[in-house]
Amino acid sequence: MIAIVRALLRSFAVDKAALALAFAAPIAFFAMFGMFFEHLDDPNGMHFDVAVVLESDDPLARTLANAILARSEGRIAITPLASDASAAERERFVGRIVIPRDFRASAPRVAIETNSPLPGVGDALRQLTAAACAGALSPNTPHVHIEDHSRHGALMRAAAPGIPVMFALFALSSLAARGLGDDEAGLAERLRSLGVSATGRMLARFATLALIAFAQLAVSLAFAIVAFGLVPAAPTALALSALAASFTCAAFVVALAELCGNRARFAAISPVCTLMLAGLGGSMVPTALLPHALAWPSRWLFTGWSIDACSRAIDGEFPAPQLVALACAAAALVALAALLARRNEFR
Repeated sequence: MIAIVRALLRSFAVDKAALALAFAAPIAFFAMFGMFFEHLDDPNGMHFDVAVVLESDDPLARTLANAILARSEGRIAITPLASDASAAERERFVGRIVIPRDFRASAPRVAIETNSPLPGVGDALRQLTAAACAGALSPNTPHVHIEDHSRHGALMRAAAPGIPVMFALFALSSLAARGLGDDEAGLAERLRSLGVSATGRMLARFATLALIAFAQLAVSLAFAIVAFGLVPAAPTALALSALAASFTCAAFVVALAELCGNRARFAAISPVCTLMLAGLGGSMVPTALLPHALAWPSRWLFTGWSIDACSRAIDGEFPAPQLVALACAAAALVALAALLARRNEFR
């Protein structure tokens, strides 16, 4: 018995994949979530960049803007922003305080806008604006009307595509593992005898997985629309985004399956890859809430592009950059899978 245990331990020690899954993968996930929780607990961790947009020429409006800027402290950093700033410049800020052109001492009005998934940012901006108004304006000035122009539900809009993308990867991985098992059972040899090349088998599986992933994403998004009232402002763009995400997820799974080469290795590695891609891409936690060290990789992950594309489409934008990135990623992954399939065929 002891000899058998020693032999099994030696075989485990020489298996690099098993060692990585046993020790490196848990450490990687612990580091990821540990950094996130420390980021939330740190008094200076969640940093809110707020912009003040002064559109009015009224002297009282400038006084109010200066009073708001003077309240930049702690977690909240307030920066002046030109009224004609581009969309990219506006997106750098989690919130905006806008003093509109029709601001007058007789009828003071201020608008606040937030794009943060955290539920309390809007209230913080409202309290900050109210305190600045109380300190800067004279008692004879009429009460300032604060309008909230934020589009609420950012957490739901981020979760709507994020959760389906993560589970699409899990479902496709399960199907790909079954396909590798069928190949090992003799399906690959039978198809080869019929003249179907390894590249042809790979492309057929890619097309099948892409269709299944698109159906899964469509059903999940439809459920979010029906059950939670998440009405997409750009349905066509959302459909294109879901299609591009499906093709890229399928391309990744078939490339990983060809890289692993057999069912056992793929079944061990694919869940770890899926969880890492989902966590860093924003499926588990919106990237806006992640520390910079964890949010930065999402710019280079197809899961992050998929979630961003769908979220922008839900908000009414056409996510052209994300769609182009997803198309390029899918093409590159399919090309890689084809090369790996040819290599595996001639082994």
